[in-house]
Amino acid sequence: MRACVWCGRQLQTTLTLAQIWQFTPIAQATVCDTCRQRFTAITSQHCPSCGRQQVDETVCLDCQRWSGDRLTNHAVYVYDSAMKAYMQQYKFQGDYALRVLMQAPLAAALQRETYDVLVPIPVDQLTWRTRGFNQVTGWLQNQPFQQALLVRATHKERPQSAKDRADRLRTPQPFTLAPNAGQLLRGQRVLLLDDVYTTGRTLRHAADQIYLGGAKAVTSLTLAR
Repeated sequence: MRACVWCGRQLQTTLTLAQIWQFTPIAQATVCDTCRQRFTAITSQHCPSCGRQQVDETVCLDCQRWSGDRLTNHAVYVYDSAMKAYMQQYKFQGDYALRVLMQAPLAAALQRETYDVLVPIPVDQLTWRTRGFNQVTGWLQNQPFQQALLVRATHKERPQSAKDRADRLRTPQPFTLAPNAGQLLRGQRVLLLDDVYTTGRTLRHAADQIYLGGAKAVTSLTLAR
C-alpha cells in the first residue's frame, strides 16, 4: 500500500466499475486528499497585476508602486502557513518527492495561460550543487520549456528568503540571456514561471532580459502569491 509523500498516511485506491472494466493500468495516488486540501486557492477576487488575493479586483498598493510597469502575474495559491510549510520541506530541505504535490495544479494553471514559450526562473550553481534540482522545473510534467535565462556567475548575494522587502527591491540584475536566447524569444509571447511572487523584483529582472532577447510580450505565473 502506498503512502502520501507529504504526511505519510496510507493511501487507499477506490476503483469504480468503469475503471475495472477498462482493463488498463490505474494511476496510483501519491498525495492524500487531506494534504491536497491544505492549500488556499486564489479566487477571482485578486489584484489584476500581481495575482494577490484580496477583497476586490483593484490594483494593490504594491503594484501601484511600480511605475511604468508592464508585467502581469497570475498565481495559483495564497502564500499562507501551509504553503510556507510545503516550500520549507520541498525547496529548502530538498525533498524532491514533494514535487508531485503541485504538478497537477500547475499543469491546470498553465492551460489557462496564453503563451508561445515557457521560461522557468533558473537557480544558481550553488543551489544546483547543494539542493540538486530547480524547484520550479520539478513541477513540470511534459510541458516543454526553454532555459533562456542564466544566473550571472558573479551573483553571490544572500538567498531571497533571507531578505526583507527593501533588500529584495534593491537586488541588482541577477540574470543574463542564454547564448541561444535570441532564436528562442524573438517575436514570441513568453511566460515566466516561478515559485513565489513576493515583491515582483525577481520576475521584473527576468522580464527585462527576456524583452532584450526580442520577445514581443512577457507575462508570469507563480505557484503562490
